[in-house]
Amino acid sequence: MTLIKTSILSAIATVIKIISGFIITKVIAVYVGPAGLAMIGQLQNFINIVLMFCGDFLKTATTKYTAEYTAENERKYQLWSSSVKIIFFLNLFGFFCLFFFSEVISAYLLKDTQYGYVLKVLAFSIPFFVLNTMLLAILNGHKQIKKYIILNIVLSLISLALVVVLSVYYGLNGALIAYVINQSVVFFVTLVFVKDEYWFKLEHFFYQTNKEDMKKLLGFAMITLAAVLSSNGSLIYIRDFISETISMESAGHWQGIWGLSQISLTLITTSLATYFLPTLSALKNKHDISKELKSAIKIIVPLAFLISLTLYVLRDFIILLLYTEDFLPMNELFLWQMTGNVIKVCGWMFGYVLVARAMIKYTVFTEILFALTFIGLSVYFTALYGLVGVTYAYALNSLIHFFAMYYIYKYKIN
Repeated sequence: MTLIKTSILSAIATVIKIISGFIITKVIAVYVGPAGLAMIGQLQNFINIVLMFCGDFLKTATTKYTAEYTAENERKYQLWSSSVKIIFFLNLFGFFCLFFFSEVISAYLLKDTQYGYVLKVLAFSIPFFVLNTMLLAILNGHKQIKKYIILNIVLSLISLALVVVLSVYYGLNGALIAYVINQSVVFFVTLVFVKDEYWFKLEHFFYQTNKEDMKKLLGFAMITLAAVLSSNGSLIYIRDFISETISMESAGHWQGIWGLSQISLTLITTSLATYFLPTLSALKNKHDISKELKSAIKIIVPLAFLISLTLYVLRDFIILLLYTEDFLPMNELFLWQMTGNVIKVCGWMFGYVLVARAMIKYTVFTEILFALTFIGLSVYFTALYGLVGVTYAYALNSLIHFFAMYYIYKYKIN
């Protein structure tokens, strides 16, 4: 598949993901309101953490070793089998925790034990989430990019359909269920796509395994677990803090601006992941990296500024278009959230150099550090200024992050 075709398909997938995100946001806003949106935000972040602990961290390793051992089927199948074994035991533990402690988790996460059944459904669906991710990683490793991108498009569309239909007919309960089953449904679609592939045979996932492969696969866990746990954990804590100290509706307003912020940055994060990171990874000396970095900054940073400025100027229109009148208090959150976005992108530019150079210790440390500083600053500024204080915290945290990334880039990279 040519680079041009891949780029076009990737662009289509990104556009569909963004549009789906906007439609889902509108439906959730109309049918469940600010408080419901806050609860869904909590559930989404919790699902991300559970997925990672149940084996989702293996996707990077699966892609890498599938590509590395393309011509060595025996080695490839051994590594897949090791992944399956790890997934089995992690999901067994995950099922036990989710199923038997569902009401306890629901009471903290969703502020009501009545949603314990949602966690029970999640307990059954998590294995399908993780296995779907593994199959997608294998497709990616085999360079079957067309199928990989198409399946990601299908995931966006199925998620859209499930959230819309279940939210319209069953309100908040339907929306919560949609989020815990969407990838489970996609797993069966993925099976249809891969069933005729030469590598897709049951015995290829049950080869003899060894400890070295297990260590190799688990070695990828640290950086991924640190990133996912710190980022999602901090959001859960901040949302919970807002709901406890201000109101659940205010937590929903903040979730609204946070979700809009993340969707608006999708175009930039996609560009960085698909072009910038591989390009940096291929460069060997700091002079070439600096040259590439300067070229990218000239494009990416103005784009981030333009997107953020547009959202700020049109904020009232955007709130009514994507949300409802109940979300108009979001208006005061735009200025510093959008400012934080631009600064965040500047920090990412230097942060990607750390990832490209496999500076795992720095990457893990900074992920955890800035998740904690975001929590601390949010608590401090919210106590002083109310809900808008969280956006002050975000902007300041992004600024400190930028200086830290620049310092590491300038003085720690050769």
